[in-house]
Parts: sequence; C-alpha cells; structure tokens
Amino acid sequence: MSLILQENNNVFKTKFTTAGGFIVVLLGFSLLALAERVLYDAARLFASGPLDYFENINVILMHAIIIIMFLVVALFINLYVVENRQKYAISLVPYFIVSIYLSCQLLFQMSVYFYNHHTTFQFYVVMLALIGICTYGIYFVQNKYVLITEE
Repeated sequence: MSLILQENNNVFKTKFTTAGGFIVVLLGFSLLALAERVLYDAARLFASGPLDYFENINVILMHAIIIIMFLVVALFINLYVVENRQKYAISLVPYFIVSIYLSCQLLFQMSVYFYNHHTTFQFYVVMLALIGICTYGIYFVQNKYVLITEE
C-alpha cells in the first residue's frame, strides 16, 4: 500500500506578499486582542467568584465555551471554502493561528486547575484521555483531508 498526497492546497503554504504578510499579522493580533477581551468580559459578567483564570472553574468553563465555539467556526470555515482555499487563505491563516493559541491557553488553564484540585492518578487519566482524543483527531483529519491510499 502506498500513500499519494492530494494536490497541495494547504492553507499554511500560501505565499504572501509583504503587504499581505503585514495584513495577516495585523489581523492575527487584532483577533487575538479581541478574543482575549471577549474572554475577560464574558468571565467577568457570567462567572461567579473571583476572576482567576487558573483556580475558578466557572471562569475556565466560560473560556472553554467561547474558545470551543471559535475553534468550531474556524474549522467550519476551512471546510466550507475548501474549493476556494487559495483565494481566502490570507484571511484563514490568522483565524487558525488564533484558534490554536486559544486552545493551547485553555488546555493550560484546565491542566493547572486539574493538577491543583485532583489526585495525581486522576490527572494522569484525564491527560492520557486528552492525548488519545487529540491523537485520533489528528489521524482522522490527516486521513480524511490529506492522504489518499492506493493499493
């Protein structure tokens, strides 16, 4: 069995001009600043207790809801524009980078909270489950959207 790569329409391999690169960076920082402000304001308005990103589970859950919605929107946009990806690539890259950054931030917040409030065994079980889910997710995405198997 050999693997053949589909045509290269990976959004991260798009070549940008200097002005396009500047716009991507500006859009990325703008999205990140807006997302962080939305996270702060939502936690301040809807979460009870102190505004602690690592010790208050209500704040972490509010962040999780917003970050997961942002990640899902970024994924749906990528799936929706698959045929015109090169045309929209300059605006897709910042959304992916910000959604990845926010997901890592959420993972870090959850890890610190879980580590401080649960036993070592519980921490290992949850982290191993998270690693398993992410590993399967990577395999699923790579298998479905990048590789074609030929027998």
